[in-house]
Amino acid sequence: MSINRNQQHYIIMTVIYNELNDFAMNGGKVFRDARDLTSELCEMPYEEVDNFIKQSIAASLQNYGEIVKAYIPYLKNWTWDRLPLLTRAILVMSYAHFYYVEKVEKKIVINTAVSLAKKYIEEKQAKFINAILDGVLK
Repeated sequence: MSINRNQQHYIIMTVIYNELNDFAMNGGKVFRDARDLTSELCEMPYEEVDNFIKQSIAASLQNYGEIVKAYIPYLKNWTWDRLPLLTRAILVMSYAHFYYVEKVEKKIVINTAVSLAKKYIEEKQAKFINAILDGVLK
């Protein structure tokens, strides 16, 4: 089964969201292994999942602390913990994509993030994500 890039971003966002939710529900304990959920969403064994998906999820979760620290100066009148989990998932995914996974133009990462936000979150969160990413991604 072939998965296009938009579907890949949806899968990555969903896995990160799930991990953030589990992390919050378990009192901030370490992230669990996201392989099962990744395989389930891709409808294939983990070994057959596209490397972009695996690298994006791994980079997002392994560098989570560093990624959060990068966003903190840009969160005017907000704290990371107050952001909706799906917003956090999109921001983490976007940062990991831009800095750790592949060289891609900033505007492409922002457009992907905003598209996901418009589809799954309210409009003002999409604008917030756009503004934050514009500052963080250099």
